[in-house]
Amino acid sequence: MPRPLAWAATAALLALGLLVSGCTDGYPSEDAPNVRHMTGDQHLRALNNYLALGATASGTVHRKLVSQDDCHVVLKKRREAGQVQRIVIPLLETSVEIATQPTGSGLRVKLAQHLDDGEREVRLKLDLDRWIDAVAWRSHFQQLQMNCREISEGAAAA
Repeated sequence: MPRPLAWAATAALLALGLLVSGCTDGYPSEDAPNVRHMTGDQHLRALNNYLALGATASGTVHRKLVSQDDCHVVLKKRREAGQVQRIVIPLLETSVEIATQPTGSGLRVKLAQHLDDGEREVRLKLDLDRWIDAVAWRSHFQQLQMNCREISEGAAAA
């Protein structure tokens, strides 16, 4: 092989190597965790990460979900004035709703508790920009609901 052709082949291989190595930029290096194999604490941590990402309600500084027991979570809300509000959310009486934000930009995830009189009370509103984030939030919450249902049915059968 003549010398200029060898240099051209080497340069082409290097360029191809750089091109292929650049294809992984911005992509995760490992698979996302399987939500069915996550613990309740891992689901709560994921939900709280999304709460931190989401646009918060006016005056709310910090929101966090914590486990009360297998079938209840507590939403702790701290406002600018330092007031802390605790809202108990029963998992099996709560639905997750996703809709567009009233402003039309992004999505709003709502936790609505179904009351005895047939009404529903919104316990949490979370504004997110991306559909995938809203669906992931719903999925993590539904996994907590499924865990509760399995534990409740197991206790009833015993």
